[in-house]
Amino acid sequence: MKTMLKLMSLALMLGAFSTGSVLAANDDNDKPLFSVTPYLGQANWDTDLKADDGLMFGGHAAFHFLQWLSLEGTYGYNSSGVVGTETDLTMTHMGVDLLAELMPTSRINPYVTAGWAQLNHDPEVGETRYLNGWEAGVGAKIRLGGDNASYRALRIEVRDVMSDFSEAFPNYGSTKHNIISTVGVQFAFGKSSKDTDNDGVRDNDDLCADTPAGAVIDETGCPVDSDGDGVFDGLDQCEGTPAGAMVDASGCPIDSDGDGVFDGLDQCEGTPAGATVDASGCPTDSDGDGVFDGIDQCPNTEPNYQVDASGCPIAVTAIEEELLDTGNISTNNIVFASSSSDIDLDHNVTLNEVGAALANWPELQVEIGGYTDSSGSEAFNQQLSEKRAQSVLDYLAKKYPAINKDQFTAVGYGEANPVADNSTPEGRKINRRVEFKVLNTEALKRQIESRKMLER
Repeated sequence: MKTMLKLMSLALMLGAFSTGSVLAANDDNDKPLFSVTPYLGQANWDTDLKADDGLMFGGHAAFHFLQWLSLEGTYGYNSSGVVGTETDLTMTHMGVDLLAELMPTSRINPYVTAGWAQLNHDPEVGETRYLNGWEAGVGAKIRLGGDNASYRALRIEVRDVMSDFSEAFPNYGSTKHNIISTVGVQFAFGKSSKDTDNDGVRDNDDLCADTPAGAVIDETGCPVDSDGDGVFDGLDQCEGTPAGAMVDASGCPIDSDGDGVFDGLDQCEGTPAGATVDASGCPTDSDGDGVFDGIDQCPNTEPNYQVDASGCPIAVTAIEEELLDTGNISTNNIVFASSSSDIDLDHNVTLNEVGAALANWPELQVEIGGYTDSSGSEAFNQQLSEKRAQSVLDYLAKKYPAINKDQFTAVGYGEANPVADNSTPEGRKINRRVEFKVLNTEALKRQIESRKMLER
């Protein structure tokens, strides 16, 4: 008994003062699921039991709820005799206890235990008696090897089995103390530890903490992204995304312009709806008319034909033919209010035709010349022609955005350069005209050579 107490005291002192006994912090979450501890020990029975003290052997089996707390069952067997006789006596000890470890991550780990116990007093001759009561003990585990979850430890313990004796024993009604001192080896197994991100890999082995819920992981606890799009497998709703494609939060590729080529791979963003594109996401124009395939309502247009927005060739009007042939458009069908520069918008089909023709040739520099007949003073006619030429320019620039106003000039010529006899009404009407004269005829020549126009 004294030897066991000395061993117990030594274990507790080592647990309090030993240096270097605490394991690495990354093992703090480990714990075993189960452990068994076979032991040998010394039983010192209360004198009222009339049992000889002697050797006891048995074992503990524990289930570990927490790293520091476990539920343990104990069984011990002692073969002795009845004091003062030669009668054989068997004493068995059974207990169910809670065991609390005080330094579970240390190499030397003191603990306390308490619970309910039963002693079976079974003499060779006579009746077996069952004694029940509380029990409590202290002890220490000294790590022999392994990590927190799977290790072997030398276990030293002293416990007091406090039995309430029955009427068959002296001092009935009092609580007696039976001291059992044991030394054993604990074998722990069944690893269990904390898994903060619930990915199935315990924190001590998890190289990637805080894995999002639902993500597929590898054996190190790191999320897998098979298609490399930045969205983990298990969360990725569109697996097999092409490399380089931009994806949304669900891992599905984005196609902002709806052309079938994903953003990040699309080299021509903002493709018009309906346009046919190549593998790089750029619109195709098979006939080279400037209108994309898929939108072009007149495919296979011959090269250099001028086309409208739908890709169909534009027919040349008589006014445009005059411009192409002569570099000049002259008309007396632009209607102004009498002696005024105000344009009669309800009777100016010709002016609109001229504007549409000039809008097709934005490279041209054009002079708008205003002319009058000889009626009235020369000064009045000069001023009126200037105002009418400017009114025509202002009207065309406003109505036809393709016309660059900076490429046009408005000039008034008054009653100069008549093209008919001013002495007759018919002649004066012809002289009241507006002429559109191309100033950069070389540009017009280049355009005529580079384009083909459909005949009217």
